[in-house]
Amino acid sequence: MSKRFRTTAAAIVVALIALQILGSGGFPESWNIGLSEPINSWQSWIRTNRDQHWLFTFILNPITWVIELGLNFTESFIGWLPWFIPPIVVFAIIARRKRWVLASFAAFAVVYPGLVGVWQESIETISLMAVSVGICVLLGVPIGVWTALNKRAESVLRPVLDAMQTVPATVYLIPIVLLFGIGKVPAAIATVVYALPPMIRLTALGVQQVPRAAIEAGQMFGATKRQILSRIQLPLAVPSIVAGINQTVMMALGIVVIATLVGAGGLGQEINQTVRQLSPGRGLVVSLAVVAVAFVLDRVSMALISEPGTNVRKLSRNAVIGIVGGVVLATIVGRIAGWNHFPVSYGTSFADPIDTAVNWFRDTFSFITRPFNDFIVRDVLIRAQKLLNNSFSWQMIVVAAMALSYFVAGWKMAITTAAGILIIGLTGRWTDSVDTLTQTIVAVILSIVIALPIGVWLGRRPRAEAALSPLLDSLQTIPPLIYAIPFVMIFTVGPVPGVVAAVVYAIPPGIRLTSLGIRQVNKESIEAATTFGATDRQVLWGVRIPLAMPSIILAVNQMVMMVLAMAIIAGMVGGGGLGYRSIEALTGPNKGLGAEVGVAIVIMATILDRLTQATAKRLQAPAAI
Repeated sequence: MSKRFRTTAAAIVVALIALQILGSGGFPESWNIGLSEPINSWQSWIRTNRDQHWLFTFILNPITWVIELGLNFTESFIGWLPWFIPPIVVFAIIARRKRWVLASFAAFAVVYPGLVGVWQESIETISLMAVSVGICVLLGVPIGVWTALNKRAESVLRPVLDAMQTVPATVYLIPIVLLFGIGKVPAAIATVVYALPPMIRLTALGVQQVPRAAIEAGQMFGATKRQILSRIQLPLAVPSIVAGINQTVMMALGIVVIATLVGAGGLGQEINQTVRQLSPGRGLVVSLAVVAVAFVLDRVSMALISEPGTNVRKLSRNAVIGIVGGVVLATIVGRIAGWNHFPVSYGTSFADPIDTAVNWFRDTFSFITRPFNDFIVRDVLIRAQKLLNNSFSWQMIVVAAMALSYFVAGWKMAITTAAGILIIGLTGRWTDSVDTLTQTIVAVILSIVIALPIGVWLGRRPRAEAALSPLLDSLQTIPPLIYAIPFVMIFTVGPVPGVVAAVVYAIPPGIRLTSLGIRQVNKESIEAATTFGATDRQVLWGVRIPLAMPSIILAVNQMVMMVLAMAIIAGMVGGGGLGYRSIEALTGPNKGLGAEVGVAIVIMATILDRLTQATAKRLQAPAAI
């Protein structure tokens, strides 16, 4: 530890003590700049001029009409088809690759929503997702190609894409609702904004990673830039583009529940109703329908695009005509026979045992759950909120956060952190931000305690990781609101169900990234330590974990982002804080409140994201020379 570092640390400690003694408690309410007032005035102006101003007449309204036309056509067409046609088509598309078991499972996934009584709702969700993902592909591929070929465009778009992926989806909904109103159209636009970044990034990555030798070969044969792009770069970038479509589908389905707050309907609306009914069994059954939709869209999108080098069975022209003719004939017969509605529904009665099991768990283990709930609320959250709102001066909090940012990421990050915290105070969201921050910290700590040991254990056991992979995939695909329902029944309404649900939602990426870091430690380092007589425990703590630390810190980063993304879910089950204010803004007339909440969430997410990324860089092992 250098003398300069000790001097700087001592000066900061003295400054913190002085600010605590001389400063005041919570952020002064009189400093509120009233950000909501101009937003609410703008909202009134929009309502008055929606039918006559050129912004709506020539730009926003045509966009609304086009998207609404696409949604209505897709939903009507799928609803018009006889119920057995979609599973047949899905089976045929996937079976084209000779994957008969996968094709059969995908066909069953199409039928599953009908069996549990949510056939029409699944059609609405599929239509919304299909249109949204289609728009993402139409926009994302050209923009991705442009950024890959233009470094200046890439440098401009990179921070925009970073912000789009950092900001929680609820923040998008507030301005979109202001401009486009309530309904399926704003839900589709919010889904596009939320799911577009991975499509752009992975398309650009695929084009950039095309071997230089392939491009030079095309140039030698006199190919133009357009020919090189269309015949060399794009075909070789197909695997990355397919991965982008996959990620877009997953992210689009990730906000299917939140989109119902602005009138999206579909399966998300059914899931919202399970919260009011406090029925975890029904919630699980309906959420599995969402998983089925995700699985079908993912597999069909991958089967429709042939990656270079893959063996895809090419059907003859007569076979294609025969298959298409058979599907058309089956459609005509089904329409004439009136088989367009799903014939049978078992409902969700078979999920009743799940409700019974949750009730049994609540009653049997109440001697554990109630003290845990009281401890988290009374001894952790409330005390932490009192410290940050009343005991500690806001001046000291700003300087302490600034000092931490300085030691982790330097002066630029320190100034950014201080400015961000001051802006949160000036918008009047200080108390709500403290509530959300304390819940986030508790959830992240619990996630770290659970995810990191499991990730370290799995990183040394590939078979165990492969066995747990489907469970981790399901945990990331199921809508996060589903996690909160049983915890509301177990812990009652309040912040604890949101915290525990956030932990369950956040641990899969934490486990995966930690396991990846442990698994990718180079064998030479392990062999060297073993040669010198190190035990397995010494190799783990002295070699594996230190070398995997950047990946572990990135796992913590992802868990922080996932927990923050759950803020609105916590607000829906009584968690308070910024999540509750988001719901209040979306469902009420005060959209200015939504702007204040959005600013606070963006600042908090950005600061936490940059600090954890900077920590990962500091812990990065030096590159070998």
